Amino acid sequence: MHREAAPAPPPQPMKRWRVRLVNGVVAVLVLGHLMEIARQSEHWPFSNYPMWARVSKEWDETQVVPMGVAAEDPDIEVPLTDPAYFAPMPVYYQRVNFRSVANKAAKRDRFLRDYLDRYERRRAARLHDGPTLAAIRLYELHWTMDRGATNVNTPDRRTLLYEYPPPAKGAGQ
Repeated sequence: MHREAAPAPPPQPMKRWRVRLVNGVVAVLVLGHLMEIARQSEHWPFSNYPMWARVSKEWDETQVVPMGVAAEDPDIEVPLTDPAYFAPMPVYYQRVNFRSVANKAAKRDRFLRDYLDRYERRRAARLHDGPTLAAIRLYELHWTMDRGATNVNTPDRRTLLYEYPPPAKGAGQ
């Protein structure tokens, strides 16, 4: 004697509030990415994917890079490329930020002060082993690349854009 199992209840449609929630999340993600693409800007977690956004036929590259100035000797410059210096911010975003403020005096000092303070707080907490810094210098580096990129470590031009804090006037100047 076989008893037949009771038929499974028919599937229930998703509740209306869940459908709206899913649609809202998808809309925020899609619209956020579209806005970044249209504005050619980059705000985490959205990206305009700059590496793939433009086709470049030029062999020139220009970057704004920060260099730390060692407190014990202002002639010693420390490349600020170690991710531990400004974690969790990746070096790429750091360069994007420095490029965006390099010629904006109103934002630049506050921005560089915050970076210098953050570097020193992380050093004091032993989150990195970089030297004590007295200042940050912003340089514009320019390369005319060769096909093998053999000159990647030697830019054609290195221009000091700004130093924070500015060197003191009067002492030997």
